[in-house]
Amino acid sequence: MAEARGLSSGGRALQPVAGRFEIDEDAVCFIPRFPFVDGGSYSLVLDTLPEAGGYNFEVWTIQRPARAVEPIAEVVAIYPSTDELPVNLLRLYIHFSRPMSEGWAGRAVHVRRADTNAPLDGVFLMEPELWDRERRRLTLLLDPGRIKRGLAPHEEAGYPLIEGVTVVVGIEAAIRDAVGRPLRTAAERRYEIGPPLRVRVDPKHWRYHSPTAWSTEPLIVEFDRPLDHGLLQHSLWVNDAAGMPVTGRDSIGPGERSWRFEPESSWEEGRYVVVVDHRLEDLAGNSLIRVFDRDLLRPEDAPAEARHFGIDFTCASPVTSRDPEIS
Repeated sequence: MAEARGLSSGGRALQPVAGRFEIDEDAVCFIPRFPFVDGGSYSLVLDTLPEAGGYNFEVWTIQRPARAVEPIAEVVAIYPSTDELPVNLLRLYIHFSRPMSEGWAGRAVHVRRADTNAPLDGVFLMEPELWDRERRRLTLLLDPGRIKRGLAPHEEAGYPLIEGVTVVVGIEAAIRDAVGRPLRTAAERRYEIGPPLRVRVDPKHWRYHSPTAWSTEPLIVEFDRPLDHGLLQHSLWVNDAAGMPVTGRDSIGPGERSWRFEPESSWEEGRYVVVVDHRLEDLAGNSLIRVFDRDLLRPEDAPAEARHFGIDFTCASPVTSRDPEIS
């Protein structure tokens, strides 16, 4: 059981823990949103003068016992997986093998120059931490204010990344999983930083490799640039001529430059449609309907109508073929 001791402190500087209080007969219980971390220190802050309108904090510090357990969590992927990023990159993703604890990313995730090992500070916005529901995927968002030209943060500090400078994104083993264990090993990925990207995603510039009728050959779509891995997972699908989704399995190709769909049953001869969600983005946040960092003086960069895009393709016999069409 954890022990508590009374302290006097200005509790406003303490980092809050997500959760809720509940009354259980003559006791007040705190139920955390996420499990307490073994070996962690927590503080209960009491305002002893709530009616006087002032602040007289009393802090009770609770030390949760540490358990001697072997670390088992690992970083399984860092996206983008391409080797070069635009200088106006909007986000990265880190995938873990197990659910993780909140509150560690700001201390354990770093970016440094590859040539001098000098750290690049303030690259990511770490508050709040952006986890998926299972807390296995951490989204690292770069400051949009430093990416969009004309805004004060961009004019004062420039891009978070530096064009022409190779960087290393590192995750220290000190980051904790959901039960307080560190990673088995640290992880990192190296990136070249290229020029900015300010062009809409356009399916007309993709290449489509249509399958043959009466086969289970995959449909393969090759992109003209790397796309956002997180959005790619649910932004493309295939409908038949009647508009019904085709059952099958999809996967994302290396570098997020292609998409592959394998049907559960053989393709029938006839027309199909690849549907693309208009919210699909590239690495710089450009979507099918807008340029993230657009030039207000360029009418062609103005936001377009928010609608899904359809690409027709035909599954034909091996002796006939038909090029995909945009609809």
